[in-house]
Amino acid sequence: MKFQTILLSTISLLSAHAASGRTMPLPPQEITRSVLVHANFIQLPLIRGRNSDEVNFTIMEGSKVVRFSHLQLATKDQKPDWIYSYDVREFHGQDVTLHYKSSDTNILQNLQLSHQQIIDPHAYDGPNRPLFHFSPRVGWMNDINGSYYQDGLYHIFYQANPVRNGSSCGYDMHWGHSVSKDLVHWEEWPIGLFPNAAGQCYSGTVFFITNAISGITDHLKLPTPALMFTGTTPFSQHLATTADGGRSWQRYAGNPVLPNIGPGNRDPNVFWHEPSKHFVMALYVGGKGYVILRSGNLTNWKQTCVLPNWEECPVLIPIKSPTTGGELWLLYGRYNTPKNDENQFHAASAYQLGNFDGKVFTPVTKVRRAHLGPNFYAALTFVNEPQGRAIMMGWANGTHFPKEPFNQCASLPLQLSLTVINGVDTLCFEPVLELNILHGQPLLQLTDVSITEANAKLQTLDKNAPIDVLIKLHPVEKEIVKISIRNLAFSYDPSSGNLILLKNGLKISETVIHPRVSLNIRFLIDHGLVDAFWNDGEATYSIVSLHTDNGPAFDIQGHEIIQNLSIFPMKNIWKN
Repeated sequence: MKFQTILLSTISLLSAHAASGRTMPLPPQEITRSVLVHANFIQLPLIRGRNSDEVNFTIMEGSKVVRFSHLQLATKDQKPDWIYSYDVREFHGQDVTLHYKSSDTNILQNLQLSHQQIIDPHAYDGPNRPLFHFSPRVGWMNDINGSYYQDGLYHIFYQANPVRNGSSCGYDMHWGHSVSKDLVHWEEWPIGLFPNAAGQCYSGTVFFITNAISGITDHLKLPTPALMFTGTTPFSQHLATTADGGRSWQRYAGNPVLPNIGPGNRDPNVFWHEPSKHFVMALYVGGKGYVILRSGNLTNWKQTCVLPNWEECPVLIPIKSPTTGGELWLLYGRYNTPKNDENQFHAASAYQLGNFDGKVFTPVTKVRRAHLGPNFYAALTFVNEPQGRAIMMGWANGTHFPKEPFNQCASLPLQLSLTVINGVDTLCFEPVLELNILHGQPLLQLTDVSITEANAKLQTLDKNAPIDVLIKLHPVEKEIVKISIRNLAFSYDPSSGNLILLKNGLKISETVIHPRVSLNIRFLIDHGLVDAFWNDGEATYSIVSLHTDNGPAFDIQGHEIIQNLSIFPMKNIWKN
């Protein structure tokens, strides 16, 4: 019996209500049928942002929920905004139960099944899509999840809702998956994890298993990457492995490997700590902060340390100290002191340096602001990076791209390093060198010119064209430098070191930087987002700004002499 025939016959059974002359809308109806999966994709006709019934869609094996999603399906009289090919290859040749719940029993008549994945060839052509920041082809994305390198490919996972592009953070979370050979050009791979009976697939990480663990690495080639992620029913930590180079992921039969240990415990960051011969997990637990746990076999975990006031998406990695030449550990995440703390400190991106022995993180610095945002969050570093670099990508939260088939994008890949500033190890962020492969022939290259001379040439820049701007100047005391990009304005005072960011005339950020003889500034300006790097990444920003917003493409004011100014057009990563 063919899969599609079963679906349509199920609909017709319930459609008898409509034929009976009823005029009032039906309450949500249950539609259930056992089917043999013989096709790769269910073709879902979806709509965005308009009134429609939300269809609850579940795939079951026996009484066990193995997939679920909430869909806004187009009715027979509605033209779908897009067709999403829902991947069911995992169930090929198996009997499963499809379960729908909807008040419109005719809505499923538009469904089709095929082996062909339908991809809009113009999905990446939208006028507001960023041209060199990663964004999903369709749907919603937020946190960057387990990012790693293996066999010539950089992998990123990300929180995703592939069938909705509204404000879907925390709603039907999947793990989207894309890969790149160069950290610049990205190819979408199949969804890594789907929500199931264990709940949604919240954030987590990738780590490598190098030694055999019975029941986990059986039949896997070592070393092998593994995922640790949060299931939400209840909140608990789950393991998945891959036998085909990351193209598909299988959940461990013994999940959860760490049951619920507190309110909203989530976002596990797991790594192998070689000196202590244990796996380490940094986990956010509501009401506590970051909890450090360790295990020898990934299934028995013991708490060893609590780090209060830290929230969500922890990162704990070794990093070289330039002051001592030795190793420190970088703790990174969001930090918020309690309301009754007399020393208030709140930062969506914060870090602290310390020592770590496999059990306890011992700070050697205070908590400091890291990336200054305001549109940068939930970042992770790549595991197994081939050059040993600490490369971080985050979620460019709060971005908006009108009339596009996706919602939200990722940050640029950034290299982290400690630099000595005023005698102190200081975390700096700089764009990875690979971004330079996107440079076209320079639009402008000037040497030893006044700001006034440079600015006359800058007026010819096209606001629609993404660019990379590199500036080197010698600050002059009491001579303020002002740089405007669209609706953004930076103001730097060399006398105090104060650097202020305004958006639409309102102060967004204020900090102090410490240049030496010369000041290096870089702006990567894309559709929807501007990234700024002051003093070689001492102060780093990602700021939402559409190329259609008011203001100049690029404007600089002041009386300093610019030692070097170079502006490069940036190629479209989706076209090269």
